[in-house]
Amino acid sequence: MMRVISNVLFLTILLGTYVSSVRIGSFNLHQYGSKKAANATLTNAVAEIINDFDLAIIQEITDASRRAPHVLHEALNKISSKNPYTLILSERAGRSATKEQYAFFNREATSGVEVVNAYLYEDVPDHFERPPFIGTFKVKKPGKSGVEFFTIMDVHLRPDDAYTELLSMRVVIEDFITKHPQYFDETSTSFNDALEQNVVDATVDNKPSLKTNHPILIVGDFNADCSYISLRRQLMLRTISYVDFTWMINNQVKTNTRQTCTYDRIFINGDKFVNAIVPNSNTTVNYQEQFGMTLDEALGISDHVPIKFDINW
Repeated sequence: MMRVISNVLFLTILLGTYVSSVRIGSFNLHQYGSKKAANATLTNAVAEIINDFDLAIIQEITDASRRAPHVLHEALNKISSKNPYTLILSERAGRSATKEQYAFFNREATSGVEVVNAYLYEDVPDHFERPPFIGTFKVKKPGKSGVEFFTIMDVHLRPDDAYTELLSMRVVIEDFITKHPQYFDETSTSFNDALEQNVVDATVDNKPSLKTNHPILIVGDFNADCSYISLRRQLMLRTISYVDFTWMINNQVKTNTRQTCTYDRIFINGDKFVNAIVPNSNTTVNYQEQFGMTLDEALGISDHVPIKFDINW
């Protein structure tokens, strides 16, 4: 009897640990517009993929009528009817006639977070083809991690300008700190320290050293590999411009559907947040294998695969 009770107790602890882990993922939907939204089979497949995440960070919704994200939202909530997702949607963004929307899908019942604020970066200097979508989230019941709030900067960088746009994300971080001093008030000098540590024009002799109590994540399609950002420039980003961020997706993990390049990335600044991530959970989701698709079928969904990590609040 004692052995049975012990086994039940072990399973309870194991299941409790599993349930407490929150999965955060990012997915470039590759021109998810009116045509894709009208294809119920494809939309349901996309919804099934997103349903794997408690908080989903989405790029490249392209429908000029703005209906497509709501079609996807409805399909997603048919799958997750008991624990529905909320949709946090950006305005359409882009310099050219081809504009895109970003989105966050948050299944609050399982993510344990609620959105505090979300907005498109006001790109007055015109650094970006598509300015990032910035969402700040509150952890409803903070646990051992000590994380109470965090901010996600959702990006889809222009391929030919990926390196310079990524460097310009330092300006976005500076703008965020300046406009949200309430997240940088741990000590009397925290706010000024954060601004000083966030070096915009970094050099070998003047590297950024941002270390705040408010985690900042840069997530999405960086186009940060192959012909767009060379290995030499990637090294410069790692050792100079973003030396103070943890790179959760490395080059060993291929994020395009053809499995040749690491375009999508997750950068995190914030030790408490990084330390709460489940070891080895930072990887991709191979939906081609998961759903038994051919390569052509998988490419019909997207030319990217999702990236993700699990975290315990």
